[in-house]
Amino acid sequence: MPADPVEVATRLVGERFPGARAAFLGGSAPTARRTAWSDLDVVVVLDGPPAPFRDTLRYDGWIVELFVQTPTSLAHYWRKDAAARRTPLLRMVAEGVILAGTDSAAEAYRARAAALLAVGPAAPPTRTVDMQRYLVTDLVDDLRGCSDPVEIAYLAATLVLATSDLLLLAENRWSARGKWLPRRLAEIDPDLPGRLAAAQRAVVVGGDREPLVAAVLSVLDHTGGPLQEGFRLAGEDPGR
Repeated sequence: MPADPVEVATRLVGERFPGARAAFLGGSAPTARRTAWSDLDVVVVLDGPPAPFRDTLRYDGWIVELFVQTPTSLAHYWRKDAAARRTPLLRMVAEGVILAGTDSAAEAYRARAAALLAVGPAAPPTRTVDMQRYLVTDLVDDLRGCSDPVEIAYLAATLVLATSDLLLLAENRWSARGKWLPRRLAEIDPDLPGRLAAAQRAVVVGGDREPLVAAVLSVLDHTGGPLQEGFRLAGEDPGR
């Protein structure tokens, strides 16, 4: 069994980045959600080169993902993540374990990240929400009409993700990918991730599409209803 994740991450930062302004261990490793397959997500803030860079390595039995930043590059990637409505680096700092810091720098970074998380993403334009409603509506119809088992399986998986994105977008919440997506969704509706997952299994295992259709339609109704005829989206012309 690998050594304690906080002890290992602290030792790694001390050996490789002794002059770090701040360092944090985020992700699942320092929490009760840790599994045998968890890695160490370590954010390090340096004053300058060799930062910024990202590196993956093995250290003392752990796979480590290093996110090494400067103060300005960290702010830059926070902004990029926020524009994409996702917050991996923000959460690693705001919710992670402090591993190193100078002159209260780590606490200052944590407070700033927590404040940005609390503010939430920028409100999406109506056309962006409508585009996602249109996409989900179209996917529902594709699922209803499809007869190929492989395509049905892919449609079901795509619908779960697209429907999750729709609700988070319409509610103006931070989104995510992978295991973090149902966690963000559960902040709005604790039952919905399990309902969507069970409905997807019903499609793939038993061929029953109705539970998934019903779950998706309930989200569509909550976000303005299905959208097809009447939907119009202005295009872009770079020559004008």
